[in-house]
Amino acid sequence: MITMQKLKYLSLTHLSESVLKRLAQNHILTIIDFLQEDVQKLSTLTKLSLSEILSVRNEIFTKFSAPLINGTTLLSRISDTRTVLSTGILSLDSLLNGGIPVGYITELCGLAGSGKTQLSLQLAVNCARQDTNTILYVDTKGDFSAIRIQKILDANGYSHKDMAELMYKIRVVHIWTMEDLLELFKSVKNETLDIAHLALIIVDSLPCLMMQFIGDENKIGLNLLNTLVNYSRFIGNKFNVGIVYINVQTRWIDNDILDMEDEQQLSSSALKEPAYIEKRNRCLGRYWQNIPAVVLLVEKLEDSPAEKDSTQIKVTVINSNMARNVNSQCMLTLNAFGVT
Repeated sequence: MITMQKLKYLSLTHLSESVLKRLAQNHILTIIDFLQEDVQKLSTLTKLSLSEILSVRNEIFTKFSAPLINGTTLLSRISDTRTVLSTGILSLDSLLNGGIPVGYITELCGLAGSGKTQLSLQLAVNCARQDTNTILYVDTKGDFSAIRIQKILDANGYSHKDMAELMYKIRVVHIWTMEDLLELFKSVKNETLDIAHLALIIVDSLPCLMMQFIGDENKIGLNLLNTLVNYSRFIGNKFNVGIVYINVQTRWIDNDILDMEDEQQLSSSALKEPAYIEKRNRCLGRYWQNIPAVVLLVEKLEDSPAEKDSTQIKVTVINSNMARNVNSQCMLTLNAFGVT
């Protein structure tokens, strides 16, 4: 801590070696010791004038204090800083109290084929439509489809010129290892990779990179994941960016044979019929479970009353530090126009 720094290492005006020695003899060794002591006593101990003692204090405050900011300027900064990023889908924005929280991690999870990638592509398109937003889309599966985005834009009446301009704002990076992903985030964090007007980062998907580190006890995987989380939070806060990770939900079905009736009915009872118990879990282990500020479960409804060539998707808030409506849900439609 800065307040625990030794006075002798600071090269402060008026604090000569003899003055520092007298202070040390009276157990005044650090910045906090000096600032907490009565100025009159300091003057007596050091043989310095009151004005010189006050000069030393002001020098310390100038060197180590944060710059002052008035209330009007602070209010202006807060009002100008976005707190959410609209998804471009009214029902989803309503579910999220305005959109994807900026400065935090959001997770989209669901079973394979539930529509997670389709929804993430739509989020990228809708975000790119807004102002000068740029999106960093990290593809870890090798299935990013520019053609799908072109079809969505074409169905919505975009000209080829408008398509090109919008797609230029979606920067796609293919990543195959956790180490490469960390290097990417580190370069964004350190600004060696400059992405102008960055508003949203989408990683589709994280489990693809973590499979080789499967298991909660794997210290290498846990260390990599922890570093990624720290980078993500730093980037989100510093650059005012929303960060979305795609996670996979696994489904396990246990076939349990229930126990026989109690001893009084053994003679007249038989084994009960098999009981099938379905268990669903989010991947990435226990550490990750409470990392995202918002977790959205995406489910494709196979028997939904959707129109021809359309599929309904249910999105449920299953965990949230931001939204008030945990377990609330909305219905989305997936068709040629994208996800609406």
